[in-house]
Amino acid sequence: MGYGNYKNFRQTLKKLNLEETDEMMFPSIEPVQPSEWLLQSLLVAERLPLTNEKSKAERVISPVLAEVAIAFEKQFTMYSGEDLTVDASLDLAGECDFFYAKHPRKSVMQAPVVTFVEAKDEDFEYGQAQCTAQMYGSLIYNEQEGRPVPFVYGCAVTGDVWKFMKLEKNCITLDIKNYYINELPKLLGIFHHILKQFLP
Repeated sequence: MGYGNYKNFRQTLKKLNLEETDEMMFPSIEPVQPSEWLLQSLLVAERLPLTNEKSKAERVISPVLAEVAIAFEKQFTMYSGEDLTVDASLDLAGECDFFYAKHPRKSVMQAPVVTFVEAKDEDFEYGQAQCTAQMYGSLIYNEQEGRPVPFVYGCAVTGDVWKFMKLEKNCITLDIKNYYINELPKLLGIFHHILKQFLP
């Protein structure tokens, strides 16, 4: 199962030799107003049953991330379900739900990979553990491809609740604040803030 084997956050920290800190990661964020398309997409999602990870990923998470991707389409590309295998012996292998790579649209994903979003059905710890492993794997992948970055971001999502993380060197930072889909302008603002950190 690769990344899917990372289910416990404490064990993930130990296996990857990471330290953890908690802080308010986004004390001041400029909100970004959603488009009418995104608002309508989420209204449609409310009228349909959201019973598992796949339905939440398709109907809630993907539209939010796609809107951000379009805003940065000249600098970043959003991918879904792509394989990121760097070290199968450490279970750093397999598909990732969503992530952004720092390059304009390409059919083949290239380095550097900078931000992950992992969907989990009401299981935050599993989402945090798996997303942490993907972030760790991306730092290795970027180095292997000759496009290293000093840090990457991640987000574990249950659909309604979004939990952000940042991995820099051997330290994973968890945001002490959770964000919610009904705070859509703030959520979009956070993703804009994150991606802008990787621009010149």
